[in-house]
Amino acid sequence: MASPTERLRSDPTALVGQPAAALHEVLDEVETAFLQRPWPLLAEVPSDVPVQVIGDSHGDWPAVSAALGYAQRARPTQRFVALGDYIHRATRSQPDPASLPGGSVWNAAYLLAWAARDPEHVVLLRGNHEATRQLPVPGPTLLRELRRSFPVAEALPLWERLVGLLERLPLAARTRNGVFLAHGGIPPEDLFDPTSWRADDLRLLEGLLWSDPAFEYEDRSIGRPYGPRELSAFLETVGCRVMVKGHAPGHSGRAIYGARVLTVHTSDLFADFGEGGRLLAEIPAIASVTAATDLRLRAWDGHAWQPREIVVVGAEEPRRPRAAGPGAPSPVAASREG
Repeated sequence: MASPTERLRSDPTALVGQPAAALHEVLDEVETAFLQRPWPLLAEVPSDVPVQVIGDSHGDWPAVSAALGYAQRARPTQRFVALGDYIHRATRSQPDPASLPGGSVWNAAYLLAWAARDPEHVVLLRGNHEATRQLPVPGPTLLRELRRSFPVAEALPLWERLVGLLERLPLAARTRNGVFLAHGGIPPEDLFDPTSWRADDLRLLEGLLWSDPAFEYEDRSIGRPYGPRELSAFLETVGCRVMVKGHAPGHSGRAIYGARVLTVHTSDLFADFGEGGRLLAEIPAIASVTAATDLRLRAWDGHAWQPREIVVVGAEEPRRPRAAGPGAPSPVAASREG
């Protein structure tokens, strides 16, 4: 008989309509796997096969399962890295679908089941939404989604378990052929060396999970802008030449800083931002990646992953910060969204 995680890996909706005990069984397996093989703060990803990378998904489990299936169906099986933000915010096209009210719940459980059962091929990184207890985010919806899917008394214990497991995920990763992967940005200069990283260092978390490029920077009142020179110095320190990130939806599908940074999002919540689409970036199995243009980009159309051009934005120097536009959240509110 298939284990709870095996059933969930085959069907992201396997827990829908099931009692809380079914989700606890999945989380039991994930916790056991994580205890047997704890994740490092910086995950090392081989480059023997292509690596498929998704960005912020925020409960969009259809796009996530399509991306992971794309990597798993390849022969040999390809590697898969997710850049964080699996939870919070119902997707825009289906804000609260009656048939699936807990998109964040099922998305997080599905990905955790894969990371627990196949850590050689599936690497999940933390986003700022997975660090919500250390650095709070605005409008978290995971607990509300759990309360809609399970009896209210069972929701908080499930939330604590889910969030606790997400907090064990790596903060970043790097591929052997020179790509650094993180949700948002780079750490402060005195933390460039990964051997100095500590799990409880809030400055490190803020840098990697909340920061944005200074190019078209919008102040969130958390995180900090980083420019091309600082990025180059950091990438040299960690032995990489290119960064792939999420977090800033306005950059999605675009390569900046001399094509050294590519941003991707994989959620219909942000399908109309940047160059548009629910995106999947492929790091090819080549000896050395020297620019984001060496990567391949695809967009999910609901049926297949269609090729998409990476748009290179040429400005090397950062532009001045822009104010929130008409109808946008206040600067304080906008600063904490991402």
